[in-house]
Amino acid sequence: MLSPGDPAPDFDLQGTADGDVGAYRLSAATNRAPAVVAFLPGDDPDSRALLTELAQTDWASVSDAVAVFGVIAADIDDCRALAASLSLPYPLLADTHGVTAQFGVGKQDGTVQRAAFVVDRRCRVRAVTAFNDIGETVPDLDTVLRGLAEL
Repeated sequence: MLSPGDPAPDFDLQGTADGDVGAYRLSAATNRAPAVVAFLPGDDPDSRALLTELAQTDWASVSDAVAVFGVIAADIDDCRALAASLSLPYPLLADTHGVTAQFGVGKQDGTVQRAAFVVDRRCRVRAVTAFNDIGETVPDLDTVLRGLAEL
């Protein structure tokens, strides 16, 4: 898994926001603001909990602007359905190009480690947090929020 200080691999992925499909590039987003990039294995209760917490987080409390992306190993139709079911206010991207592996969150069994990265405007990782089984708890985004606040 990438560590703070590592360059974040740039990506150009299809994603969905507000029901529309478009292309999203990490470097284009970080030219304007830092980014939070969350990786998830797919549509399961723990991933839904993390996506919902990302949607409900008050990002303005720690940064003037921030781009938030969810990235799942799924096709764009699955992304669109999941984003719509959760009414996500940020893009949900379909990782069809192996970005998960580039960020080091792919597991040996072929699944994806739930993790969130704070990427600064120079496209460098500033903070990382991994999420194990979330279960009934609210995912802890303190590391992500601190990483943004330090920028």
